[in-house]
Amino acid sequence: MHCKVITAQLPDYAEFDQTTLKGTPGYFRIARTCKGQWWFLDPENKPFYYKGVCAVNRAGTPGGRRADPGPYAATVDKKYNYQAGVDSFISACIGKIKELNFNALGAWTTEEFFNNNVPFTEIIEFFKEGPFLPSVNEKNPLPDIFHPAWLIAADRKARALCSPLRYSKWLVGYFTDNEIGFGKADDFGFDPGFNAGQFDFSLLRIVLGMNTGEPAFELAWNFILNRHNNSFAELSEAWQISISSKEDVKTLNTLKRPIPGNSYLEDAQAFVELYAKKYFEIANQCIRRYDPNHLILGCRFGAPPPAYVLDALLPYTDVISVNNYQPILYERYDTVYQYTGLPLLIGEFNWNTDLYKKVPLPNETVPLSMKDRMFERGPATLLRTALHPGIIGYTWYRWVQGTSTGNNYYDGIVNYGDSLEMHATMLKKINSILESVRAENADSQWKNAPATTGEFTLFFEYLRPDWTHYIRFSIQNNKPDPMVYGWQMSGKVLAYSQIKNHYFIKLNIDFKELTVRNQTFESGKGIYELDLVRNGEKFYGRFKGNFNGKMMEGKVKAFFFPPV
Repeated sequence: MHCKVITAQLPDYAEFDQTTLKGTPGYFRIARTCKGQWWFLDPENKPFYYKGVCAVNRAGTPGGRRADPGPYAATVDKKYNYQAGVDSFISACIGKIKELNFNALGAWTTEEFFNNNVPFTEIIEFFKEGPFLPSVNEKNPLPDIFHPAWLIAADRKARALCSPLRYSKWLVGYFTDNEIGFGKADDFGFDPGFNAGQFDFSLLRIVLGMNTGEPAFELAWNFILNRHNNSFAELSEAWQISISSKEDVKTLNTLKRPIPGNSYLEDAQAFVELYAKKYFEIANQCIRRYDPNHLILGCRFGAPPPAYVLDALLPYTDVISVNNYQPILYERYDTVYQYTGLPLLIGEFNWNTDLYKKVPLPNETVPLSMKDRMFERGPATLLRTALHPGIIGYTWYRWVQGTSTGNNYYDGIVNYGDSLEMHATMLKKINSILESVRAENADSQWKNAPATTGEFTLFFEYLRPDWTHYIRFSIQNNKPDPMVYGWQMSGKVLAYSQIKNHYFIKLNIDFKELTVRNQTFESGKGIYELDLVRNGEKFYGRFKGNFNGKMMEGKVKAFFFPPV
């Protein structure tokens, strides 16, 4: 990848819409410019584009204060005489981080790095506190946030972690948790057979089936009966299954019987929203009780959450944090920004994944190595992310891991021997221009650039039954490169034309057979015709075609990115 030199001026404080300011003066805040672009503002009111590193700590593993020391710890102890003092280790790490043009410390950085002239974040991890709700599959139980004991535990943790940082000028804000979910809102995937290892209930069923007298049990039953006129008869009719007492759901759970009514799914979703809203409210109250000065950065979603979870967090979160390991970072989280209007911070990012390495580039005429693909596609993802008006920074995952050899790559900036790894050179280069790229495109005029040279990302309702993966193709001087690539699929652009704001595309795609989570997708061939209408960088329309002779028709959405 070749980075052009950009020296755009960052926005002045006067260019920000003062009505959008959030945060306490004198500490890190957020605001949107009058042109519509969000930034962090540092304590001196200067725009700050966050470029952080996760898990900077002696243990060399994720988890921060919870982490058990790994092989990196032995290197640190010997190289820096860590047991005698931490200063030389801290200085060396921060030196490397700044050398690579990072400017912040991400989640799971340990306390010895705090307040060392580098902006940092703290992660509370409320979900690690009990008591917990029952878990059907005995994995990742949700905390019982309705239990008085959990409220006490959450308050105690916030007091311990937030009080010491209340007046820190270097703290950006708090993550409440990492990649949490709020329970299932349905019973899809229900397996009533003997080998029911994948079986799990909705959150509502779990709580309705708890022991009588538990606070969550009473709250859930009051919630559900209120939605059905306090009548078991109406509840039974709505759920299309007989329920004459509170004990009946326990029996249904024991028997693993499905609940067929559509009203049940609506009720289950509403209960997840109630749970999520309660969680965000409590987390906000606990943090604000002991630190009213710093931003609340959300819970680091591992994937775009449903709209009802976003509704739940809106009153209680300043920034939405999300993690991403896919090349479609801009496209994937644009819907979250459009729905909420809140700025987004990427809590974890790394380009060492199969989607970066194994899928050919659209303009790849001669097969490239996985390394070359990764170092082309990865930086391009970060450049596009810097263009997004709502994304205000990213965090590289992670500080340390093993030594990369051959095609076996690791994620770390340094290896267990504390030497810089293969990603360092490219990260230094791309980090040096992200702020300028963002500032240069503050007016978002790039969104209306002619779709003559650049790259399209296409999202279909489905291309073959149940298959929703995206595909990409590139275009040069109004002529598409012939190949189209996606995960386990490749094809060609058969036709491409434009009439004013309408775009017509015809694709031929070959699919490989693969199995994902016990579902097998058959191999085959598809031909599709697309009719798209442009709206800025986005295109909307429909497609018609066939897969293995079966007619396929549905919605399609596309993004176009000119060269950055």
